[in-house]
Amino acid sequence: MFSRLLKAMLGVAGGALAVFHGWLFAAQAVAGRLEDPWLIFRWLSAVALIAALVAVRRGGSSIWGRKGMAIWVLAALLHGPAVAGDTAALQALPEAVATTVMQLVSASALALGLWLLAALLGARRAAPARLYTLTLAFSLAGRLAAGVSHQFSPRPPPLRR
Repeated sequence: MFSRLLKAMLGVAGGALAVFHGWLFAAQAVAGRLEDPWLIFRWLSAVALIAALVAVRRGGSSIWGRKGMAIWVLAALLHGPAVAGDTAALQALPEAVATTVMQLVSASALALGLWLLAALLGARRAAPARLYTLTLAFSLAGRLAAGVSHQFSPRPPPLRR
């Protein structure tokens, strides 16, 4: 039920995004702005990025994998001049790059932290003997900290077999 609802919401969001870009292209065509070669290049680049995402998906890879992420970063870079407007198109590109990189770094740090937490919890459930290894590692880390008094044994109890 939840999966179907999520897919429907993503479909509506993707459709709204496509309609918005279609409206934007039509508005620029009616206003006569498509005479600008830079604007035409950006629209052709957008079409090429969409084709690349379709090719990645048809190739069996995820659009959220390594290749897909490279394409999404290029799409974010393509939107840099559009964010700033026509007067500061060249100044907006470094700002868009910095914003994109900060978002990627923070999302990567969050994903790495969640992955490590899942590995830690999964290791404890899969093999209880590893809990002693973790206790030993934390006791060694505590020994390296300044001003810490040890209130527990420096070695783990023996394993029961």
